[in-house]
Amino acid sequence: MPQKKKKKRTLLEVLNPLDKESKERRQMRKAKRAQKRVSKKITKAMQPGGIQKAQAKSAKKRKLKSAIQELTPGGRRKKVGAAKGTKVRKKAVGVQKTKGGEYVKYEKGSKAAKSFRSAFKSGCAGDAKSFTWDGRKYSCAKK
Repeated sequence: MPQKKKKKRTLLEVLNPLDKESKERRQMRKAKRAQKRVSKKITKAMQPGGIQKAQAKSAKKRKLKSAIQELTPGGRRKKVGAAKGTKVRKKAVGVQKTKGGEYVKYEKGSKAAKSFRSAFKSGCAGDAKSFTWDGRKYSCAKK
């Protein structure tokens, strides 16, 4: 008949043999608190206008989360799908990928768009064929 192997006791178990019970108590308290939070949310939702308030609150959280993501290094770049090393300013809406590199598109009326237009105007003055802006080379040709 094979003998059962004795389980090695850890130092913590030796010092505090009641640790298992206290762990169970902590889990029970945690579950109770979670249940209270859920019931509180349900009670709030059942009040007049409660669901709309909850939806507005979650929308606000999502907006805040995306704003935080944009501020993180590479957050804006990842959002528009630009490669590492591409400079992306605020209010970027997309990236045009070409053989010559990646060209970031910006919202109309944004600071970046205004900056580009002024650079285009000054860079293409006279008989210039191209100009640079944000480390990228642009042509002065018009449609």
